[in-house]
Amino acid sequence: MKERCAGLAVVLISLVAFGVGNAQQEFHGVIDPNTKDVSVQTAIIIMTPDADTFPTPGWGEGTTLDTFDFPPIARWPDTVVLLGTIASQPNVSHFPDPVAYVWYRFEYGSPIAPMALFYGTTGVEESRSAIQPLQRLNVSPSVVTSQMVVRVQSLGSDRPVVEVYDAAGNVVRSLNCTAGADGLAEATWNREDGLGHLVPEGVYFCRYATSEAVAVRKVLVAH
Repeated sequence: MKERCAGLAVVLISLVAFGVGNAQQEFHGVIDPNTKDVSVQTAIIIMTPDADTFPTPGWGEGTTLDTFDFPPIARWPDTVVLLGTIASQPNVSHFPDPVAYVWYRFEYGSPIAPMALFYGTTGVEESRSAIQPLQRLNVSPSVVTSQMVVRVQSLGSDRPVVEVYDAAGNVVRSLNCTAGADGLAEATWNREDGLGHLVPEGVYFCRYATSEAVAVRKVLVAH
């Protein structure tokens, strides 16, 4: 662990040495924890051949979307590197060629991973609705003792799919939602897996993903 930390320190020191010149570009980042314990401590903004390093202590902590407003930078980044922890484990995630208002997964090795989104004065008009992914998925009740109702914004799809994961990250059921006239799609889950067996009691996650965003809701199954 000491060797790894030392290596990261060398990288940070090397990147700081480049510096960034005339800053004129607004730049912001948003983290969606996606039910994970996230804490980003440092952000490296790479604008080849230059780079700049910003301390971001505690960015992403909590259960809701967390925005960090960076000081102005020279231009839109070629790559963003975020250093911190996920579930108390060291994490370094790279976001090459980021597109404004598009959600990207952290390098975490799980389908349920934190997400990051970047935006600023890029000269390209983008829809800011992508910053609200958690509003696109609703489940009721959150404690499931018989049946749960899932509602999502269909976003143009007639039959959006919501996947149910167990706490280990395994898909236990895929729910095909039926879109209604109000633009919302709905499905029900009766606590059964894909083979028709009742799942064990415990924590599960409902996940809805599109090309723009990923939303996750946590539920508790009880028999």
